[in-house]
Amino acid sequence: MSTATDAASDIKLPKFLVTTVAPKSQDGDKVVFDRYSKQTGELPLFLVDVKYEDKATIAAEWKEDGNKEPEKITIKKFADEGLGDFSGTAVSQAVFTALLAKEGKVLLFYLHGMGQQTKQMVEATDSMQTNFDKKEAEGVLVVPVDWAADDDGGILGSVLKYVPVLGDKLGAIPRYWEDQENAMLAGKALWKLFTGLKKEMGSEQTLSLNVMAHSMGNRVLRCMGKEAVEGDASWTEEGLQDKSLLQAAPEHLKNHENLFENIFFVAADIPECVFDEPDGPHSEQAEHALQSGVAALAVMTKRMHVLHGDGKDTALSLESIVTNQVLKADFLGRKAKARLGSHGPMSSKIFGIRGEVSKVWDKIGDALEKYEQKDDEENNGNVHVKDCKPWNTDASGNGHSYQFASEAVAYYLAHMTKGK
Repeated sequence: MSTATDAASDIKLPKFLVTTVAPKSQDGDKVVFDRYSKQTGELPLFLVDVKYEDKATIAAEWKEDGNKEPEKITIKKFADEGLGDFSGTAVSQAVFTALLAKEGKVLLFYLHGMGQQTKQMVEATDSMQTNFDKKEAEGVLVVPVDWAADDDGGILGSVLKYVPVLGDKLGAIPRYWEDQENAMLAGKALWKLFTGLKKEMGSEQTLSLNVMAHSMGNRVLRCMGKEAVEGDASWTEEGLQDKSLLQAAPEHLKNHENLFENIFFVAADIPECVFDEPDGPHSEQAEHALQSGVAALAVMTKRMHVLHGDGKDTALSLESIVTNQVLKADFLGRKAKARLGSHGPMSSKIFGIRGEVSKVWDKIGDALEKYEQKDDEENNGNVHVKDCKPWNTDASGNGHSYQFASEAVAYYLAHMTKGK
């Protein structure tokens, strides 16, 4: 984000890329795909030497965000429409892991949000990497995971977008629901990615791994947690009893204890109750800690962070009300919830109006690293909760796309010291 009027520096393609996007074509190790090839392919695909139209950098311009009036926020974007081909060299996970280790840097895997095409993923990755480099960090490398997200919402989305005035909003609804399904497939791929990294690293973990998920990328993340315990009969309240999460975990999840240094849930488009103790009606259990996938994630990481906009993220606080609380009401057999990225772990009133802070389930807190509360963040059961309201609307017109802002990067960096 910038308000500068000087020429924008070129956008650099990511050095490493993990993708679930089906290739447009493949000739030997060279894989080519474009913004329209968002169908799910082999899961996952590891790419190096990523290029756009056979170039490693892309001419950029400052373009208006368009979501905020009267102020205009400018963001570095492709100078062209980004409709050309992206390509990369496919390598095995063993080679990919070895090359990552050779970098000698702290790794931040980035999961993008709903409907993001390769062009938008590249723009966000470049902005984030630039902000890390500006802070002269000891060395952080952003590794994007480009999961196959929907671009048009199918036939229904194509029709709805032509409705006068409301077309853009209505057309996004089927895209949103389709990406919720796509996220489930991507979550399975993510589990393959990280279990594969663990296998290649061996017993002595040689890489410092961190994960940052933005918006619906958090659904991908929690679907990875669900995949880690899929089919395990002991992963229930009855199976847990007095056991810790680690003690009750299936063997393959135990083998990935503290795989990550940090997991960052940023502007998370998942229910606000995913950290809650698993209680209440059975119909609500799927969105509480144990079945939501978040409890399994707590076994995999030392620290968890929730970055939220405290009601100033209109994409979550306003637009998601329609898709998650009006159109998916109780008559569909589930109680709709406001989003985690709106206010953090909460028990909201109707239509996302802020209610009471929900206590993080004790078993999650016990699984995480203990820490003392700081002035600029809340400690909720050892989950770091960061209110980004002072700056999220400066980084993004609708207060939602702040995952690459300099303030967000400074927050990640403060918790990503290698070997900590």
